Amino acid sequence: MRKTKLAAFLVLAFFAAMLSGTEAAFAAYPEKPIEWVIWASPGGGSDIFVRNMARLMEPYVSQPFVPVNKSGGGGAVGMAYTASKPADGHTILAVTTNFVLTPALGRSPKGPADFDMIARVAVETNVVAVSTNAPYKTWEEFVAYAKQKGGVSWGTFGVGTSDHVASAKLAKLSDIKARFVPFEGGADSLASLMGGHIDVLTNNPSELTEQIAAGQVRLLGSFSAERWKAFPEVPSFKELGYDVVVPTWRGVVAPKGTPKEALDYLSAALEKVVAQEGFQKYLAENQLEAAYLNSTDFALFVAEQDLFYRNELKELGLVKNKK
Repeated sequence: MRKTKLAAFLVLAFFAAMLSGTEAAFAAYPEKPIEWVIWASPGGGSDIFVRNMARLMEPYVSQPFVPVNKSGGGGAVGMAYTASKPADGHTILAVTTNFVLTPALGRSPKGPADFDMIARVAVETNVVAVSTNAPYKTWEEFVAYAKQKGGVSWGTFGVGTSDHVASAKLAKLSDIKARFVPFEGGADSLASLMGGHIDVLTNNPSELTEQIAAGQVRLLGSFSAERWKAFPEVPSFKELGYDVVVPTWRGVVAPKGTPKEALDYLSAALEKVVAQEGFQKYLAENQLEAAYLNSTDFALFVAEQDLFYRNELKELGLVKNKK
């Protein structure tokens, strides 16, 4: 009996020592600088966003961040690089909606299943814009015009992008025919809109700020759940009766298998940054809104977004099956 009790005691002591050693080892996290991968080129909006966020996180993280640019393939290069790194919490990746779109389109062998979510930090919306010279001033008037004309030409940023998906879904729900015209940049699409080569344009509001202020562009609606704070006079399409809420979001992920303690540590630091008045002012100046989700909730959100985009892209004929 004594031997049995002694054996049980030794087993418990062994596991207690292991747990104590694990806790002690993780208590030192992070043990070295954290590599923050940015899948955009240096100097662009996404690059500036991440570097600004990394700077604001410094008071809450005991090691510095080292931004590393790995651009290309709509995020595919950054995903592949990050997924290849050790899952020890010392490599993280800034992501946007392309995190689900690029793999869904078959343009990246890596996708959400290869990562653990840390947090979502912000969202932005796309808007539908027309020239102020156009005869329609509201979405309802535009729909009537499109039906009378038998169809419209609709500019979007690329094919299979979030604004393309949102626009196609809105056109379908509005029962109007649209010929989608993909553009590689905001300047080209705006020139086409102002020149009358396309009837309507879906774009990020930050790309249209100057034209709106100059009275050259009119916004007919946004793809947000509620009216966008930057443009309170512009209705959301959901408000108009169209269930098309398609946010463009920004978050942070880590290689699959990263310890939960590391995910929680970084998620808590990001939550503090998002709550800062200075960071929220920065977001507002760039037409974004704070939208923090912790690791668990962000994982659920990404799963929903992945399913949504795969279904919508399949309907558009851009993917042949759902994986």
